Amino acid sequence: MVKYLVDIETGSLSREAGEKTTEKKYYEIWLMKSNEFDSLEEEYPHKKNLSQGLKQIQYCKIETFRDCIQGTMKVPKGEIDKIALFTFGFYVKGKRLFFIEEESLLEDMLEKISANIPGNCMLNQILLILFEILIEEDVLYLQRLEEELADMEEELLLKIPDHFYETIIQYRKKLTIFHSYYEQLTNIGDQMQANVNQELSREECAAWQNYANRTERLHNHVEALREYLIQIRELYQSQIDVRQNKVMSILTIITAFFLPLTLLVGWYGMNFPGMPEFRWKYGYPAVILLCIVIILAEFIYFKKKKLLR
Repeated sequence: MVKYLVDIETGSLSREAGEKTTEKKYYEIWLMKSNEFDSLEEEYPHKKNLSQGLKQIQYCKIETFRDCIQGTMKVPKGEIDKIALFTFGFYVKGKRLFFIEEESLLEDMLEKISANIPGNCMLNQILLILFEILIEEDVLYLQRLEEELADMEEELLLKIPDHFYETIIQYRKKLTIFHSYYEQLTNIGDQMQANVNQELSREECAAWQNYANRTERLHNHVEALREYLIQIRELYQSQIDVRQNKVMSILTIITAFFLPLTLLVGWYGMNFPGMPEFRWKYGYPAVILLCIVIILAEFIYFKKKKLLR
């Protein structure tokens, strides 16, 4: 369990080192694990609901009550090859903000928060700053994904890659995760700026609305990438169809070349005694010459029809 103090007037954040402070002058930010949160002795409204939700965090949500704000976060952090997920819960009451997590990842983020806390801010604003930090690099990640999809499309125009569908499925899973994530964050922003309990100022509501608009733009970006992925899959299928059509065209031309020759061979292979060419000494060269003429005639015909390239 780690305790931080936020100077209300200046917004500076520092780790408590045992010194006594005036309660009116500071906000408290606590980092703790779920068992430590459960063991808190003071009365915290709706604490049991949050403790129950922390056992298995499925998605991002926020619940606003008259005397507290609480919720859970399931945050995907994108990498090139995989997506790492980490979860935490939060609870705001009075001048205390609790972050409940098992992996101790938020401690590093508090340094970024300390550089962005304005003076005379409220705890829900500090929570908003954390939410904004969580998505500050997501635009770059989505841009990298878009560049990877563009490279895949260019490669697909040159050749059909191996394991294409496996790659498509991986990208679709990534985009599905972020699509749901940004939709949940947009709902959080909308719920906060709705200000049901009338506890937020106009500026705070506007800040949450800006956050909701930002997450909605990220959501729209992911939606565009999903449509782009569908287009790439359709391009792959069209390339497969073109290749199959080429194969069928080649087979059709070969069949057309040899069909008259097959007829000729079958005809003269009957060996009836009354056949005029059967006892003719030039019959064999004549048949060979006839076959060559037929092949040349077919070649000229297919070339004129642009069936041979």
